Parts: sequence; structure tokens; C-alpha cells
Amino acid sequence: MHAFEPNIGQLIRFATREHLLPPGGDLGYAFHTVFSGALGELSPKPFAWCAPGTRSGGSGGRVLCYSSSPLPALMEHASSFAEPTLRTLLNVESAASKAMPDEFAEGTRLGFRVRIRPVVRTGKARDGTGGKERDAYIDGTTGREHETGRATCYLQWMEARLLAGGASMEHGTLDSFTLSRIMTRDRSGKKSRRDAPTGPDAVAMGTLTVTDSKQFQVLLGRGVGRFRAFGFGMLLLSPPKSAVR
Repeated sequence: MHAFEPNIGQLIRFATREHLLPPGGDLGYAFHTVFSGALGELSPKPFAWCAPGTRSGGSGGRVLCYSSSPLPALMEHASSFAEPTLRTLLNVESAASKAMPDEFAEGTRLGFRVRIRPVVRTGKARDGTGGKERDAYIDGTTGREHETGRATCYLQWMEARLLAGGASMEHGTLDSFTLSRIMTRDRSGKKSRRDAPTGPDAVAMGTLTVTDSKQFQVLLGRGVGRFRAFGFGMLLLSPPKSAVR
């Protein structure tokens, strides 16, 4: 796990000048652009922006990320190839790092917190490509909201992805929810363009149990769901709460 302490004021001014902020000001695309420019193929995903004043953000804010590349390799790449502006925005030299466990044994209980974009694809081809994305809370047949409730739908979405990634959800809650616009790169046409779709933006938290060590390790490194390169999907782990009786 790496932790960057970006020069956030300068980064916001840079993102505004370069038109990297969607309506609402989400910083995901801006961080994606800075990471890609400074670190190239070593650019980490998933990552999580922890704003100033939050538990993990400290006084100036931090970007936490998982990466298979050690911090010295990232610093060397930035030193050799990054534009000075991007290197300064990311504040590479002040980054910190810690080694994560090689694996979590089956049966390990962990607390988790993760920002998610709970969307599903409809009309996909057999190879999984194509189709349209829709809010997991919207029924694909009727186009109406599910009767089970938004929080329940999103937690079921989360539970399914944990199960596919070698973990079961002991319990979970939806800590926050909003509809937000995030800047992305649309390459569906001949020319790439920036797009800012509106979609669900939620934070899920709870306790999970590892059921498959190898699969869970892949899940940690890959992240949960879509838009992992834009600030979604990083599983932040913590000590578990007492078992539910």
C-alpha cells in the first residue's frame, strides 16, 4: 500500500485549468490523469482519495492505493519520465509505503470500507463487451426502482462481488449515497472524448470473512466493481467488529 500526499490546492487549480473536473468537482479523473502522466504503466489502481479532515486523510488529504510495484520503482519512474508539474502535484518524494500481508488465511475476519459505483451492464455480448450500464437499483426489465430498497440492492451487489473474490460478507451497511458525475474517457468512437455520466456513488462498510486466500488477494489488488481507475473499488481494511450474535 502506498500513500501520497498531493499538493491538493495546486492539483485542483491544474484540474480546473485542464477541464478535468466534472460538474460536482469529483477528483477521480484528475488523480487518474496525474497518476498516468507521472507514473505511466505503473499508475496504481484501485486508489482512494481521503479528503482533509477525514480519518485517513489527515490535515492535507491523502491518496491511498494498492500497487504491485514498490515505491522506489514509482519514484524512479517519476524522476526519469514525469513532467515536473505532475511530479510536483503528486508530491512523489513525500510518499510513504507499507507492505501488505502476502495473503490472508481462509477464515480471517476483516473490517472493510469501500467506495463503490454499483452499476450493472445490460445487453452484453457473450464475451462480456458492449451493452449499457445502469444503476443496480433500477430494474433492467421495467426500468423502475427495485422494491427491496436502494441500500439492500447495493449491499447485494457488494456481496456478490465479494463472493466472486474469495470472501463472504458477514454484515454490511451503506454509510453514504449520492448520485454523482465522474469524468471518464469514452473511446467508443473513432476519436476519444471525455464524458461525465451520472451514476450511483456509495460507501459500503462492514465485516467480511476470507473464504479463498488466493482469490481474495486478487480482489484486493484489482478492486471492486467498475471505475477503479477513477477512485472507486479500493477495499480499505481494518480490524473486524465483534462477531454478530
